Amino acid sequence: MAEFDKDTKRDFDLEVVYQNFKESFMENRDVNLKSYLDAYSELARFFRLCGTLFFFVAKDLEGKISNINNLIQKHGSPYSTVSAMVLHEVNKAQKPGITALLRLHRALELILEFMDRLSKSSDGDKTSDIAADVYSHTMAKHDTWFVQKLAGIAMYTLPSRKTLLETMCKQDYEHSLMLVQQIVSAGKLVYDAIDAEYTNNGLH
Repeated sequence: MAEFDKDTKRDFDLEVVYQNFKESFMENRDVNLKSYLDAYSELARFFRLCGTLFFFVAKDLEGKISNINNLIQKHGSPYSTVSAMVLHEVNKAQKPGITALLRLHRALELILEFMDRLSKSSDGDKTSDIAADVYSHTMAKHDTWFVQKLAGIAMYTLPSRKTLLETMCKQDYEHSLMLVQQIVSAGKLVYDAIDAEYTNNGLH
């Protein structure tokens, strides 16, 4: 089984994720899609940087991000925000933006809970255990048996909290921990706003 490469420093940028989630949340509790997708693109890059076993996760997320970005480029303002997109697609037979965003939304629940648990754990705690527990009651219920098995194998390779953050993140360890907490706070506002929009329109 391939192991997590802890000897190669990566450049995953938590600041990019935090700033874009923060900017995506609007005063009217809507969500700017471009900023949301910019944050998510960096999150997808995190999974790609984790190594071969996580490529299937990165590819899935990147595909959904690309789908929505293409809709923004083609149609403009109807895809400027989440509520505008829902209004534009909700009564149509085909809902490409709504469908793609739902997958990202479900994955964000896992990512934010994982980050929250990570920030509250200790340096030596195994992130593989945290990830497996979070996955079991979030994304697992939406994934096929085959994807669940792939995810389990990939998560098993994850190292301790300190090794994960020191190896993966552009920022130093203490700064990374602070940013993880800030991302959770900013991300939850975004997650809740999208969840409310989908709930109100029966789109879950």
